Amino acid sequence: METWKLSGEYAEACNCDVACQCIMLEPPDDDFCTAALAWNITSGKYGDVDLSGRKAAFLISSDEGVFFDPSTQYDVVLLVDEEASEEERAALEDIYLGRTGGIFAPVADTHFRSTEVATGPVEFERDGDTTRVSFGDDIAMEVVERVGFNQEAATISPHPFTSSGVMNVAKSTSATVSYNDRFDWDLGGNNAFVCDFELTNA
Repeated sequence: METWKLSGEYAEACNCDVACQCIMLEPPDDDFCTAALAWNITSGKYGDVDLSGRKAAFLISSDEGVFFDPSTQYDVVLLVDEEASEEERAALEDIYLGRTGGIFAPVADTHFRSTEVATGPVEFERDGDTTRVSFGDDIAMEVVERVGFNQEAATISPHPFTSSGVMNVAKSTSATVSYNDRFDWDLGGNNAFVCDFELTNA
């Protein structure tokens, strides 16, 4: 099994109104989860394959129920940066589809009912407290970090995508997905997250 390590910027927009209920092991607001997750990999290695500068995203549509309950199944689309080489694309598929350990392996083994892979042009821009992500015509989202009464970014924990377990809470000003009937939604004005992420199977 290849050793891999990724770090960079992360953004997510989902259908929960205020905060993602999955972190509290509660059902999502609509009793099912629809979410778009995006990673801008600023530094990454999969064995000898350099993944720095590559981008990836997930579209997730879950069954009803608690997101991490073992009986809850997801349909997933992995979107990969079209600028990735064949070798880089294969490495990203291995990582995000859970074939090579790390955080995605138990999720894929337990929850992934169906998976698709698509490629396309990706833009990921983080400007101060605002992050914008587009993936061809499939994803268009803008999320803005929420600020607490002390004028500092609001946070939530534990979240598995950061080494500290702390994630910045945000709100989507726009969050549209249009891939097919199963992945077609507009979640603007709902919960979002942003952070600097670190993931590894080491």
